[in-house]
Amino acid sequence: MMIQAFADYPPSKRTKWCFNMKYYKDYDLEDFLQDDSFRSWVSGTADATADLWEEIVRLYPDKKVIMQQARELILTWQEHSAIVTDQQLEDQVQRILHTTQAATEEPGQRLAWRNWLSVAAMVTLLVALGGAFFWKSEQQAGKPGGQVAYMPEATAAMKEVVNTSARQMRIGLPDGSRVSLAPKGRISYANDFINHKKREVYLSGEAFFDVTKDPQNPFFVYANGLVTRVLGTSFLVKTSDTNVEVQVHSGRVSVLPLKDIEHPSERSNELLLTPNQQAVFSVKDNVISKTITNMPLELIKPDAEAGFVFENQPVSKVFSALEKVYGIPIVYDAAVMEQCSLRVELSNEPFFTKLDIITQTLGAAYRVSDGQVVISSEGCR
Repeated sequence: MMIQAFADYPPSKRTKWCFNMKYYKDYDLEDFLQDDSFRSWVSGTADATADLWEEIVRLYPDKKVIMQQARELILTWQEHSAIVTDQQLEDQVQRILHTTQAATEEPGQRLAWRNWLSVAAMVTLLVALGGAFFWKSEQQAGKPGGQVAYMPEATAAMKEVVNTSARQMRIGLPDGSRVSLAPKGRISYANDFINHKKREVYLSGEAFFDVTKDPQNPFFVYANGLVTRVLGTSFLVKTSDTNVEVQVHSGRVSVLPLKDIEHPSERSNELLLTPNQQAVFSVKDNVISKTITNMPLELIKPDAEAGFVFENQPVSKVFSALEKVYGIPIVYDAAVMEQCSLRVELSNEPFFTKLDIITQTLGAAYRVSDGQVVISSEGCR
């Protein structure tokens, strides 16, 4: 397929492109910024390579967002470089390179970076202009766990809040939403909070969100590669170097890997979460799984008279009562368990303890799968 895509090019160029193509799948932001051919193409001085970069997007669609980010940085640097002196650029480069480059770097490598005042200078310029960009470097020394800090690519002025205390910090957002930020956590959001019909927050660490309902302006939380979208609800987001967890307390939220947000065809990866469900996102594998929280909470109070006391009640009624109180789907074979009934008295036991008592009494078993409880049984005689 690759050879056919380059069939219209001279053999020498076709051979070179096919030979190098395999390396682009491993390109990151810095690689694109340092690629002479890519910079020339962005600058409009190398139209002959346009098909090459379009082919890279086709072959490696996960590179589309990174390429767009690199393109915007290059154009921004070109637009504003005249307002900053060479010495200022050089100073900024040396300052940031000091924290981002390995101490064992060879002199020749330093010279290559000096010849292209790219990454550090452009990021510094963007910040100075009031813009922000998500970036990963050792300047995260003050960020919890060395995590990636996700910042918007817009030019809006940002506000950042960091919890340096040992207690939860309560934060009020401009729309009335409330955030409980855990120690060492940080959030960032635009001063112009509602923008392009979105409310966006960037999180590192752990925070509980109680979001004001506003269907016209959905609320987005970006955390270490995962996007959580809500209209109005309460939920917990916990990030680490390896995972992101989202636990829903009320309402509904959807979660989606950040890399898929601009690809409608990938929206099949989006998961809908309801109360007492949680999503676990693997940062390394870009995979989301749905399960149940460790300690599901009662969403409504049990019936005041009967509660969880069952006197020879059919199992369908028992499972229905659990579903109603905890909001967790319970799947079972109604035909197989048609003759099953229970005489049991439950009170303040946790959800899973109740399940243990019920299934052991019936000689059944259960497992958690995709955010629901699946009961297996051979029936009752």
